[in-house]
Amino acid sequence: MPLSLSQLRTLIAIDEEGSFGGAALKLQRTQPAISQQMKNLEQVLGTPLFVTKGRRRELTEAGKTLLRHSHEILSLCHQAMSASGSSHNTGVIRLGAPMEIANDVLPRILKAFSLRWPRVRIALAIERSGVLMKMLEEGTLDLTLSTWRSGGSEGRRASLMSVHWIAGKNWQHNPNEPLPLVLTDAPSMFRRIALTALDLNGWTYFEKFTSRTPSGVRFGIEAGLGITARTKSAFRSDVEILDTKLGLPSLPQVSYYLHRALNKTGPEIDDLYETIMDNG
Repeated sequence: MPLSLSQLRTLIAIDEEGSFGGAALKLQRTQPAISQQMKNLEQVLGTPLFVTKGRRRELTEAGKTLLRHSHEILSLCHQAMSASGSSHNTGVIRLGAPMEIANDVLPRILKAFSLRWPRVRIALAIERSGVLMKMLEEGTLDLTLSTWRSGGSEGRRASLMSVHWIAGKNWQHNPNEPLPLVLTDAPSMFRRIALTALDLNGWTYFEKFTSRTPSGVRFGIEAGLGITARTKSAFRSDVEILDTKLGLPSLPQVSYYLHRALNKTGPEIDDLYETIMDNG
C-alpha cells in the first residue's frame, strides 16, 4: 500500500502539535481517526514512528527521517499544483453517499478538503447505495460511498458502522402485539438485516410503515410508528437506541466502500479519494 499525502500531512501536524489530540484539532478530524491513520502508516513501513514522553508524542529516528521527506514531498506537490494551475481549479467533483455517511463523516472530510481546494465545487448526491452505484456506472458520479463492495468497480472499505435497533424517543411496544417495523422497501441491506435477525430469533412482526428513501424511514421513526434497524447517524433528531432492550437480537456492523469512476483522475479527485479513505 503506497503512502498518501494525507498521512504525511498528519505526521507533520503531530510533530507540530506534540500530540494526536492537537493534530486532530488542527486537521478538523477525530483523534481515533488520527491514531488509526498513524497505526496504518507504521504497519506499511514496518517500524514505529512515535515514542511517548510525558504527554507528548515524539518521533523516533525513523519518524524524523519520514518527517523530512514529508516536508519535501508536500513542498514538491504544492509547486507542481501551482505550476499547473491546479490550486486554482474551478472544476466539479460529483460525489455520492448514503444518508448515514453524509450525516456522520462527510462534514469534516469536505471541510478539510475545501481548505486545500477552495475553488473546487462538490456536487453531492445523497441516495440509497443501489442508486449511487447505478449513477457511477452511468458516468454521473466521479466517486461514491456505498454498502455495495462490487459493481462497475471494486470498492475499498472506507468506513465501518454499527447497526442499532432504533425507535422514537417516547415509543412504547405493546408486548401483546406484533413488533411494528419502519423499513425501506426492497432491495435494502438494512431491511434484510432487520428481517433476517427477527426471523432467526422467532419474532412476530409486521411492516407498519415502508418508504423508498431513508428520509421516509426517519419520518416514520420520528412519528412513533415503530422501530427500525439503521445506523444512529441516519437520524438527526433525538432517538432511542433499543439494541438488546425488549430482548431484541443483536445486529451486525455495516461496511461502506469507496468506488471511483473508471479513468477518472486528477489531483483534486486523488486528494478527495485519499481524504475519504483516511478519515472514514
